[in-house]
Amino acid sequence: MREIKFRGKKVESGLWTTGYLVRCDGRAWILHPEGIATSYRKEEIFGKAEEWKAIILPKVFVVEVIPETIGQFTGLYDIDRTEIYEGDIIDTGYDKWIVKFGNGSFYATIPNTSFFLDLSREIINYYEIKVIGNIYDNPELIEELSKK
Repeated sequence: MREIKFRGKKVESGLWTTGYLVRCDGRAWILHPEGIATSYRKEEIFGKAEEWKAIILPKVFVVEVIPETIGQFTGLYDIDRTEIYEGDIIDTGYDKWIVKFGNGSFYATIPNTSFFLDLSREIINYYEIKVIGNIYDNPELIEELSKK
């Protein structure tokens, strides 16, 4: 089963962050759940003082992100083990493609064409696909793709 997570650019700094996505009223946040191992006496939890017990207390960090920059993790990695997200620009060695999601699956497309490429581990390995940027940080790559 693939990991469900998202990325987005932080409103405050413009830096990328990943985690779980929450949207409300046109705004979006990425949540970073973490666990903190803490020791408590058993009596504090169960009312008995017989032994110590380690429990995990959840801690969640919330970061507001720019909604237009949100992309979902495809569950796939390029040949360099870089995570592939919606909005990434990938290179097959022949062409550059933009990663998108539609009709229930992730695929890559070349702008202004009807070409598309279903993304799978087999396709990534066959074409030795690499992530070379994304549509938000590398608009010059999109211009280059659109000129073809």
